[in-house]
Amino acid sequence: MKILRKSAAWLLLFAVIFAMCPAAAGAETDEFIKIGLRYGSSQTTAVVTSDTGSGLIIAEAGDNRISLTDTDLGGVSQVILHLAEGGISVTDSSGRQLAVLSGDGTECIAAAGYASGGTVTFDGKSYRGGMIPYINPSGQMNIINYLSLDDYVRGVVHAEIGQSSHIEALKAQAVAVRSYALTGKGTHSAQGFDMCATTHCEVYSGADGEYASTNQAVDETAGEVIYYEGKPVAAFYFANSGGHTENSEDAWVTPLGYLRGIVDEYSPADEWTVRLTRAQLNQTFASKGLGTVESITIDKINESGYVASVTVNGSRDSVTYTKENIRSALGTSLRSRNFTFDTEGGTLIGGGTSPSQGGTYYGISSLGSGTLGQTVSVLSAGGMTQKTLEGMTALGDGGRTSVFSAASSGTSAASAVMFDDDSDVLIINGRGYGHGVGMSQEGAQQMANLGFTYRQILQYYYTGIEVR
Repeated sequence: MKILRKSAAWLLLFAVIFAMCPAAAGAETDEFIKIGLRYGSSQTTAVVTSDTGSGLIIAEAGDNRISLTDTDLGGVSQVILHLAEGGISVTDSSGRQLAVLSGDGTECIAAAGYASGGTVTFDGKSYRGGMIPYINPSGQMNIINYLSLDDYVRGVVHAEIGQSSHIEALKAQAVAVRSYALTGKGTHSAQGFDMCATTHCEVYSGADGEYASTNQAVDETAGEVIYYEGKPVAAFYFANSGGHTENSEDAWVTPLGYLRGIVDEYSPADEWTVRLTRAQLNQTFASKGLGTVESITIDKINESGYVASVTVNGSRDSVTYTKENIRSALGTSLRSRNFTFDTEGGTLIGGGTSPSQGGTYYGISSLGSGTLGQTVSVLSAGGMTQKTLEGMTALGDGGRTSVFSAASSGTSAASAVMFDDDSDVLIINGRGYGHGVGMSQEGAQQMANLGFTYRQILQYYYTGIEVR
């Protein structure tokens, strides 16, 4: 960093302020985190303003600290950051250059009184800590909020669960947020920060998202983290379980001992319905080369009752979606994977009928007339394709009948909907909201209302953990 203007008087004033502030010592040793606020943007300028009126400083964004040094900007309370050749130019509102920053993530702009609660504004929102301008590998200027972990948690709790929730639910949320953030540090390291401020990581609203109740929850759980087998955990959470949470590997890939599916007796009823016509499905899958959508099958339901696999069968080809990819596969965002199929106009097939239960089935395969196995070759306008028996009809001992395999595993049978014309409707009846892994936030609120403590809530939803 090259400072182009210093003020000895301002340095002295700042030193006095810093010496008088007991919070400063804690800020030096607290865990810090970098949150990406703007990244991958073509914008080449950014405005940072002090909310306290006491001016801005340039400080070192060191290892778990903001170092308060001789980096005052002479009482200037608003600066404009410009992406320039060789670094970041810092100017005042008149265009006068005050400093040049390296853009390597080691320097930040902060309020002179940040250690005593001073905040800065960026893009219309107030934030604790400082703002790091970082030149990413693509040559763009990312804006990163650098602040203590607990100050970050203050800006997340309301955005994720709502400040009017019971205090014990808020405390459970605060500990879960802190644990998730601690284990998620470095998620976006290629862009120079730890986590983003969206649902991809955790929803972070800065100081504008703080309330008395949520700050109380953070203060009363200060520094507390969830541990499993001695290590901090990624404490996933979501809105509503629909009556059962699920194992981590059933939603994603990795089995984690503390993320086990449980019967959830506390999540309130959350039922929903989505209706999709065959015409809408044809439009959704037009680019997939399936041809006309003929049927949709729930192939498998996992032990927690969540749909594990769905296949869309077309006149030319078929496509299968598994786990969390199912929620966006049908051209709409399903609230959860805890659902069943129904239909208007189409044909609903289900109830456990399988090739082994309904007699011997015959059909025309690539080898001619013969007994059908689990898959057959079908000649259509699009050529020869392989299809499973789900959603098909075949000529059986008792005449033409529908063929359908029961769920390969799980607690209930799979189902399929066959379409006859474009007005036929696929009805998806579901329960719950979210991926289903970890803590149900609405369940946590209900438990808190019933008198459970935040530790009991966390131990209910996370298997075999301790909070410390």
